[in-house]
Amino acid sequence: MSDRKHEPELWIIKGDHDLGTARITYKHIPEFLDTVTFHCQQAAEKYLKAYLIYLSVPFRFTHDLIYLLDIICESDPDVMKY
Repeated sequence: MSDRKHEPELWIIKGDHDLGTARITYKHIPEFLDTVTFHCQQAAEKYLKAYLIYLSVPFRFTHDLIYLLDIICESDPDVMKY
């Protein structure tokens, strides 16, 4: 049996790595904007998945941010207040 207590934290760390990569690339190679935006999307995806795991909401693994946001809004209506 795996301990899922720390799983959201692991997803956040991975998202932070993607965001860090985006920042460094933008700062040092700004013409690689496609790479920057890719890593920003990846970071957002990982943060959303971390929140869904934190809420214990099942979801299919996908890169579709709209799908992930829809599930979050259905599962936590208070999120729309922010």
